[in-house]
This record gives sequence, C-alpha cells and structure tokens, in this order.
Amino acid sequence: MADHFNHYPLKHFAATVADCMGMTLPETYAPPISWASRILKSRMGGTADRAVLYHADAVGLYIWQQYTQLFAPVYKHTSMAIPFLSTVASVTPVAHASMYTGLDPEGHGIKTYVRPQLTCDTLYDQIIASGKKAAILAMEDSTFLHIFTGRQMDYFSAKNAAEIQEKALELIESDKYDLISIHTFEYDNAAHAYGPESKEALNAVSIEAEVFDNIATRLNGFAGKHRILLSYSPDHGQHLTEGGTGSHGSTLLEDMNILHFFGTIQ
Repeated sequence: MADHFNHYPLKHFAATVADCMGMTLPETYAPPISWASRILKSRMGGTADRAVLYHADAVGLYIWQQYTQLFAPVYKHTSMAIPFLSTVASVTPVAHASMYTGLDPEGHGIKTYVRPQLTCDTLYDQIIASGKKAAILAMEDSTFLHIFTGRQMDYFSAKNAAEIQEKALELIESDKYDLISIHTFEYDNAAHAYGPESKEALNAVSIEAEVFDNIATRLNGFAGKHRILLSYSPDHGQHLTEGGTGSHGSTLLEDMNILHFFGTIQ
C-alpha cells in the first residue's frame, strides 16, 4: 500500500461537483479541484445538468491497490480517479459532513461519531437555492438520513444494496432529480465483522461495484438528453484489528487514504 497520505482533503469534493454543474459555492467552501472539473466539463461538452454520486462506505485506497479487478464495473463507466484524504476522525459522519459542506470538522462541527442535523450550508442547500431538485437514497439508519435531514428535498431508504439499486433505477427513470446521492455500507458492515480483506468483505466490494455498474448503465440511457456527472466516492477506509475484525477512526493510512472515480455521460 502507499506509504504517504493523499494530497487532496475530502472537503474539496463539494465544490468540485458544484463546479462541474456550473455552480459557484460560497467562499466558506474549500475550492474545487479546478483541473479535474475542467477536464470533466470538457468531456461532457459543458456543465452537468444531472449528478449521481454513489458512496460505498469504508472502501480504502489499499483495497483498490490490492484487489483492482473488483473495481472493473466502476472503471467501465469512469474516466478519472482522484486520491482523496479522509477526515480526522475518519468516521462516516465527519467525512460525509466535510464532503458535502466543503469544511473541515472544526467548521461544520462534527468531530466524532455523532449525527446531528447540520445547520451550516451544504451542497444540497446550494442545489435547492438554484432551483434544482435533490434526493438522498441510503440504507436504513444511514448517516445521510441524519445529518442532512430537514431540507426541501426527498429522502429514501432501503434495507440493502439490492433494494438501493432497485430504487435508484426508479428515481433515475423518473428523470426529476438534478442531484442524487446514494449511500450503501455493505462493505463497511462485512469488514467490521470479518476483517477488511475477508472473503465476505471483498464480496461486498463486488456487490457495491455491480450496483454502481447497473446504475451507470441506466444513466447511459439518457445520453443525448442530459449531461451527467457520476462518481464512486467512499468516505474513509478501514484497517484490520488484532482481533481480526475491521475498524476505522484512526489516522492510519488504511483509514485515511481513499480513491474517488468520476465519469461523464453526454
């Protein structure tokens, strides 16, 4: 695995997505990774009018490094990979708050595994303010369904990745949402129980990659009608404990280094 920390903090995610959609976020947000959004917009032939952001929980960079073949369904629909650095603490509420606010934990206020409703500005608030429609689709009790609640957008939950896929295809077919965020944690659950590189955990990586594949394949049906940005964007990684199970929340490379894949449809 890599012996250094990735360069780009996770807080740059929100503005990069916004820039791809032709939106300028407030100065409180970390700036976009401009070279990346410039390339993605060039590939779309303009700014995206749709974005579908898939968050497979806890998939670390080293999982991609050692089991690259499992990500073939993701590669099929993406053309850019950006190494990101997760947050301290490297846990889901902290990481996703930074991802969608463009702020460090000190700025958005979530520093540990707590899940209050965020009152600061988020990417969703900017989407809504610009007259666009957003939705969150997540597995039951997802952090997304806690920290981003209370906004004029739609929230959907499902029991597992298979049900998430079914609902995601339904939402895409409705063609009514400008931004859809999807959160699954099949891998996170399996890695916690059996270890990050166990057969159960690696099978979950494959399940989530296949869900992404099927979602992206359906999005391809809107080529020529929409310019679409899509991403496969984990929040943090997970390390092996002495007891043989998985954990995260540390500043270990396994927890901190992640990889995001971006694709375009036009």
